[in-house]
Amino acid sequence: MSILQEGDVVGFAATSSGLEGRDPTPAINYFEKVLNLRVKLAPNLNKAYRYMAGTDEERAQALTRMYEDKEIKAIFTIRGAGGSFRMLSLLDYNIIKKNSKPLFGLSDVSSVQNAILAKTNNSCYTGFLPLYNINQDGINKEMAEHLKKTLFSDTNHLQSGTSVIEGETKGKIIGGCLSSFLYLAGTQYLPDFKDKILLLEDKGEKTFNVDLKFSQIKQLKNFDKLKGIILGQFTNCPVIDDFDGTIDDCIDDFVKELKIPVIKNFDYGHIQNSHLIPLGIPIKMRATQKECTLIW
Repeated sequence: MSILQEGDVVGFAATSSGLEGRDPTPAINYFEKVLNLRVKLAPNLNKAYRYMAGTDEERAQALTRMYEDKEIKAIFTIRGAGGSFRMLSLLDYNIIKKNSKPLFGLSDVSSVQNAILAKTNNSCYTGFLPLYNINQDGINKEMAEHLKKTLFSDTNHLQSGTSVIEGETKGKIIGGCLSSFLYLAGTQYLPDFKDKILLLEDKGEKTFNVDLKFSQIKQLKNFDKLKGIILGQFTNCPVIDDFDGTIDDCIDDFVKELKIPVIKNFDYGHIQNSHLIPLGIPIKMRATQKECTLIW
């Protein structure tokens, strides 16, 4: 069954940074005039506390209320930037669990999405932010197709990336932005890795930092019980010194001893044509030399 129907109400939330002078009108108009949805705005979008859309309490309360609102069928975080992790202990996970609806986001939002997976098993979707993907010039054509299909299709089939380790598997995806996901390490908000497919991307990290973060990921509980790994785009990740290695070098070291399917260069992450990928929903993953696919 599709996530939404035409005429449904969606919420625009700010779990990280807020508008900070940015105009949300193009995104609102796209949702209402092109997608034929109605948009409700969280009360904290224009608030500011340091780099965030209001205090931790204000952001947590605004998101919880959107889950509580029976009219809202899906929630879209407007931006990433920073701050989601700070409010995790203030969310009402009982309300979120009782009012299951998908939370869409990317980047810093990965921390709150995975916390919701860990605490409630509610599904989320990663790969889209209204203020990042929609502006005065419109929306990338491929992204428009990805978004519409994700929202309104009963089934989805994504083909992208290249195979590092071939194979087929099934499982629920966890993860998202590597840096934001690692904030959860050692907390109650990190999803269990057992029987999961791990999805990772990042932006603006030096390659030696990506390498070290991959090493940390491998130390987390039940890493050896993962069913598969999907590596998206690592955009603007510079090589500072030649011996630091490229992203491909980091990936090769990360997965070289694994016996599970691994895909790299998947069209997902801080890019304008990113696929939207479900978190917490059973999917089929196939990695072959001919094609790499996700089906749900």
